[in-house]
Amino acid sequence: MKTSMLSMFSLSLFLLLSLPSPSLSTRCNPNDRKVLLQIKQSLKNPTLLAAWKPNSDCCDWKEVICDPSTNRITTLQFTSANISGQFPPAVGYLPYLEVIIIRSLSNLTGYLPLTLTKLSHLRFISNTKTNIFGPVPSFLSQLKNLTYINLSENQLTGSIPPSLAKLTKLTVIHLDRNKLTGKIPN
Repeated sequence: MKTSMLSMFSLSLFLLLSLPSPSLSTRCNPNDRKVLLQIKQSLKNPTLLAAWKPNSDCCDWKEVICDPSTNRITTLQFTSANISGQFPPAVGYLPYLEVIIIRSLSNLTGYLPLTLTKLSHLRFISNTKTNIFGPVPSFLSQLKNLTYINLSENQLTGSIPPSLAKLTKLTVIHLDRNKLTGKIPN
């Protein structure tokens, strides 16, 4: 009888250990993972994002940082990579995003998308040395938590929107080396 119980216990333990363990992939918020995969697809699946796979923990993916207490994406960073396409509007659907850093992506084009206005937690946006174009978006003034804006070395045109003066927390703004015209607002 003891041998039978020991065999049953061993079999149960083996089966328990054979089951897929709840991996860290449960940390990643499913909505954030879905948005990140949309971003990857819109950027034409660059090599830099090869590790971004649907069944892996997006909190461990390169180029993103999750808040350890909420496991929501708070930082998105693409630098010096072979990424091409339009600035992904899906970025605006990462509701806890606080920091966006995009640098030295000469094949990144398009306008800054209006969906960025959904990012109520956004404090820091740096999009430099890309080929985004169009005016400096006046909608940035809706992002009341912004403390830092760097849109230098792009193809931005037109004047600086006076509405940016509404950003009371803003301490740094870089718009140099674009094709801007007009007066600098007070």
